[in-house]
Amino acid sequence: MRTFILACFCTALGAQTLTLTFDDGPNRVKTPRLSPEERNTALLAALQKEKVQAIVFANGIDGGDTPEGRTALGAWGQAGHLVGNHTYSHLRFTDLATFRQDFLRGDSLIKGIPGYARLFRFPYLKEGPTLEARDGMRKALAEAGYRNAHVTIPTFDWLIDERLRSRLKGHPLAELEPYRVYYLESVLNQADHARDLGLKLAGREVRHAMLLHHCLLNALFLRDLIQALKANGWTLVGPLDAYADPIYEQTTTRVETDANFLETLAREKGLLPGRAVGLDEAYEREKTALREAGL
Repeated sequence: MRTFILACFCTALGAQTLTLTFDDGPNRVKTPRLSPEERNTALLAALQKEKVQAIVFANGIDGGDTPEGRTALGAWGQAGHLVGNHTYSHLRFTDLATFRQDFLRGDSLIKGIPGYARLFRFPYLKEGPTLEARDGMRKALAEAGYRNAHVTIPTFDWLIDERLRSRLKGHPLAELEPYRVYYLESVLNQADHARDLGLKLAGREVRHAMLLHHCLLNALFLRDLIQALKANGWTLVGPLDAYADPIYEQTTTRVETDANFLETLAREKGLLPGRAVGLDEAYEREKTALREAGL
C-alpha cells in the first residue's frame, strides 16, 4: 500500500500533467453527511484552495434542471471553472435521433450558465451502437461546435461513493478513513497506468483527463486527492490546456471506445497486446477489491 504524505509535495517528475473532470453535475440527490449545497460548496472549496481549474459535465436530471441546480452549476462558472454537456437525461446511446436531441437539450440547459464550454462527455463513454450512429453523432458535435471530451484516466470513484453512502446509511457514524485511503490508492494506480500507456503510445508525456464524479466521496476527499496527485509528481492544469494536446485530435475506428481513450488508440495501433478488459469485468474486479478491503 502506498504511504500518503499530504503535507509536502515531491518535485514534479517531468511533465506528468492532468486535468480534473467531473461528470453528473450538479447532482442534487440527498446523501448522508452533506446536503447537495454542502457537497457543491465542498468541491469548489477544494479546487479553490488547491488553485485548480476543472470542468463539470452537467445533466438536467437529479435536480440539474431546477433553479437550485442551475445556481449550483453557475457557481462553478463564477469560480472560474468550465461547464460542459453530458446530455440532458444521461441516456445510453442506442438511437442516433433520440441521443442527438438529448445532447441538444443538454446544450440548451448550460448555454446561459457562466463557464459554458462546448465540450461533450458521452454517458458511459459510449460513442454509439453502430458505425452509422457513431459517425452521425460525431457530425452532430462538429455542427454544434463541440468536441469530444475524452477520458484517459477513468476511475471507480462512483463505485466507492456508492459503497460509502450505503455504509453511512446504515451506520451514520462509520469511520471514513478506510474509504479515503482506498480511494487515493485506487486513483493513483489508475493515473500511473495511464501515464505509462501514454508514454508507450505517444513516446512523450500526454496531458491526461481524469474522470471523476460530482458526488459525496469527492466532496469529502477531493482536496486529499489533489494533494496526493501533486505529491506523486502530477501537475494539474485547466481543461482547455489538457485538451490542446494533439493526442485528442486522433480518432478511433472502434464502434464503441473503451473507458480509456489511450487504450483504444494503443490497441488499434497494435501497441497493446491481449484482449481489452471490458467495463463489466473491471467493475467486478473493483467490487471484489472493495469487499476484500472490508468496504
